[in-house]
Amino acid sequence: MGLLDKLVKHLSPGHYGPQSKAAAKERLKLALTYDRGGMAQGTIEQLRDEIIQVIAKHLAINEEEIEINFDRTVEEDKLIASIPLRMAPRTARTKSK
Repeated sequence: MGLLDKLVKHLSPGHYGPQSKAAAKERLKLALTYDRGGMAQGTIEQLRDEIIQVIAKHLAINEEEIEINFDRTVEEDKLIASIPLRMAPRTARTKSK
């Protein structure tokens, strides 16, 4: 899905729901990151989407609660990702005698 498609989807009527506030907050954080980091807006969104796709191939993740932040200090730039996993119920361990 291209950037224009995402924009149209977010602006279409009926799209707003309980997750809209969280999505708007995430978009604002990304927009602030663009200004500070000097990276192009599309580059950061594409990087975020690709990270999520790669991890989702191998693990069950909770996509609604993903947080990806860029932290810039004098010494270094950091990409900090918090990606909650959806854990399968644990099976009871059998005791061996």
